[in-house]
Amino acid sequence: LEWQTVPLDALLMEVIEEQQSVAVDKGIALSLHIVGNPANVPALSEDVFTLQGDWNQLARLFTNLVSNALQYTSAATDKPGEASVQVELQQLEYPSNLKVRNRQSLLQVQVQDTGIGIAESTLPQIFERFYRVDPARTHNLEAGSGLGLAIAKAIVENHHGQIEIQSILHQGTTVSVTLPTSELGGRC
Repeated sequence: LEWQTVPLDALLMEVIEEQQSVAVDKGIALSLHIVGNPANVPALSEDVFTLQGDWNQLARLFTNLVSNALQYTSAATDKPGEASVQVELQQLEYPSNLKVRNRQSLLQVQVQDTGIGIAESTLPQIFERFYRVDPARTHNLEAGSGLGLAIAKAIVENHHGQIEIQSILHQGTTVSVTLPTSELGGRC
């Protein structure tokens, strides 16, 4: 990994820009929402959404997540304008009652779609290598290798973060990635 200062807001803007043509072609609204500064961060702080990490790996991670969301979301002809993929970036505040040694800021990115969703029974295996929820579920969509989410999890873990998926079948999926803003122990 090549560690550097990564402005996550700029990285996400780049990912959204790269994926916008796919979204437009499919009739899906793709957006990025950056949530304002938490109360304890100065309003003019430029590094609110900056972390230490590997730009290329993080770009691969979020490109994969947005691409998956677009792949499994389709615009319903009877409900135009309702298909969407939203990416949200925010800084998390520690609850005041939480006693944390080496307290540091966390950034959370959520990729939320109105796609086909994932059955709850398959969620525990979703990050396993080569696991495919249902190879037939893609119908006419390009089938993946089953490595995307396993690779996403590895990238997040290399950055000492967490990745979680919540999904409701036929309603959509939310992937939450939480990352520390600085390296732990000097190097990850």
